[in-house]
Amino acid sequence: MADLSIGLLAHNESLLLGPTLRSLEAAIAAVQETGASVELLLGLDNCDARTRDFVAQPRFDRWRRTDFALGDQGRVRNELARMATGGFMAFVDADDLYSENWFAEGLRVLREAEAQGLRRIARPELNWLFDAGQSLLVVPSQDDPLYLPEYLLVSNPYDALCMAPRRVWLDHPYADRAVAEGYAYEDWQWAIETTAAGWTHVAVRDTIIFKRRRDTSQTVRAAGANVHIRQVPGTAIDEGHLLRPDPARGRDGSGNPDA
Repeated sequence: MADLSIGLLAHNESLLLGPTLRSLEAAIAAVQETGASVELLLGLDNCDARTRDFVAQPRFDRWRRTDFALGDQGRVRNELARMATGGFMAFVDADDLYSENWFAEGLRVLREAEAQGLRRIARPELNWLFDAGQSLLVVPSQDDPLYLPEYLLVSNPYDALCMAPRRVWLDHPYADRAVAEGYAYEDWQWAIETTAAGWTHVAVRDTIIFKRRRDTSQTVRAAGANVHIRQVPGTAIDEGHLLRPDPARGRDGSGNPDA
């Protein structure tokens, strides 16, 4: 059983995986220097030939490579979470870049929270979008006094690149992406579901993810289709209290419905 399982998703990134891998290797080395053991899982979802050839290099031999034909990032992440053995899990994408301290600092924050009986999901402090989208997002912590829980109902400050106890994904798997039926943004829905279940999303100081936003990304396509998330606990007009930070709900065995 590993301390941290890392789930990497690839599809058609091919050469873009080169800088991503260098970034990940530095971050993996940093967390291993703390004494943590790491499990590396690579999910290849409807992978094209160029990307398959690229990940066949010996440099990827540390990664457990698994083929999927799901066409859905959320469902692949669900499967990787079920395959993993780590007490904690982090998801990463094959065309992004990660600060060297992300895994080490994220794991430290989660371990400290767990020792206090707190239910926390770790987020990078900054998301720097580049390529088709160019912006810098300061990721809010839900336990910050300036955080407004109502914001989560109208916009999503969080994406799927986060770190948490692996059981969070076992208890709360991502919903299926169903754009044709009018549903997507599974990472937004997951943030609401986990918050309503008593998990608090917190930003890890001095960490950053450089997130590539391509003009053909699933998020861009979903936005063009005018889709929505499904109604889940916390989204009804009389359930806003479920999205407000509450220390009692955030502790195992202290009133949390999932404890």
